Amino acid sequence: MKNFIIGIGGSATNDGGAGMAQALGVHLLDSEGNEIKRGGLELNKLQSINLSELDGRVHDSKFMVACDVSNPLCGPEGASAVYGPQKGATPEMIELLDSGLSNMSTVVKHDVGLEIMDMAGAGAAGGLGGGLVAFINGTLRPGVDIVLDAVQLQEKMIGADLVITGEGQMDFQTVYSKAPIGVAKMANSMGIPVIGISGSLGKGFEEVHDHGVQAAISIINAPMKLSEASERARGLVSSATEQALRIMRIGVKVFDERT
Repeated sequence: MKNFIIGIGGSATNDGGAGMAQALGVHLLDSEGNEIKRGGLELNKLQSINLSELDGRVHDSKFMVACDVSNPLCGPEGASAVYGPQKGATPEMIELLDSGLSNMSTVVKHDVGLEIMDMAGAGAAGGLGGGLVAFINGTLRPGVDIVLDAVQLQEKMIGADLVITGEGQMDFQTVYSKAPIGVAKMANSMGIPVIGISGSLGKGFEEVHDHGVQAAISIINAPMKLSEASERARGLVSSATEQALRIMRIGVKVFDERT
């Protein structure tokens, strides 16, 4: 048995993994029994799925899918609505793409026996998350959890008084299973407070406070271009961390004096 970790995200497709499935021998057929063509819009023609000629090596493999978002396959939070515009889809295209993915989920439920419509992460990479589950029996798991297990972070946190995490920009998207939230959840489960130090703080960054990051700080301390921030990143991170710890020292001192 071979074990694979497949990282998904940042795709230019919106076909629910249909192209991947066809490349592996899956037959995606229309009402007349003909193979549908490539592309997300073709999923509106899908009527049946035949797995009989699926590449035999798939049956001798396990697929762990590293997925950094929790979007479902369809709907306002689904693959087409959220990621379609990033790929140039117009509102009219989004409606057709979404209906195609919805149709695919219906056929998958009927022919494969799996419900992927509302599965968290099924909408990742244009619906590839759902396709990997439906066509090759993949298991979706937050990518950060896979990485944290691999580096044995929990064991390394034992005895820590504070955890510092961060990313390029903390914003409303951070709470969708991105690395800082995975780190924060693990730390909080051990009773350890968490500070996030990031390149910048974007729209809705305050949401991270409800997901285990007690404070979020930007390393930018003056107006500057991205190129300058990148060049000075080491010093800026160091300075922001020092200021955060100085503030914590004040809090500890005040608490001690009042108790």
